[in-house]
Amino acid sequence: MMMRNVVILLMTLWLGMSQAIAHKFFVGSTEIIVNEHTNSIEVIHRFTSHDLENMLSDKHQKRIAADSDAYLNMVQDYVEQGFMLKDKDGKDLSLSLVGIEPGLNETFIYQEVEGLKDLKGVTVYHRLLTDYFINQKNRVNYESPSLSGSLLFDNNTRIRQIK
Repeated sequence: MMMRNVVILLMTLWLGMSQAIAHKFFVGSTEIIVNEHTNSIEVIHRFTSHDLENMLSDKHQKRIAADSDAYLNMVQDYVEQGFMLKDKDGKDLSLSLVGIEPGLNETFIYQEVEGLKDLKGVTVYHRLLTDYFINQKNRVNYESPSLSGSLLFDNNTRIRQIK
């Protein structure tokens, strides 16, 4: 009986530790690409669905599932408040939501800025999930005919300029 209790205790501790170890880091990615054919900038965000679900559930104090209309509306509002682009003169660029594709593991968010063909001097404001998960890192890859590169955002870095 004593041995059985010890085994149960060890299994419980092991399961608890494996859950804690399973998700130590939080990473999102954003692609900013100039589409020469449409004269627009396409923005594609990719985040772990359960990270978005957890953050939105906590923020709104109710359980949110990625397959609900409420989730789509909340994600849209959250992205519109937490991700912005400004042109080289500091004026806000109008990001239109193209769509949100929630998945079991990842959620993709698609945005577009019409009428812009150059990324040089564009300022990126990106606080998505870094305002909730202290270890969140967001990598932004950008590409245009004249330049390409990456920017890294975290809890301490939320504004960067494409040079």
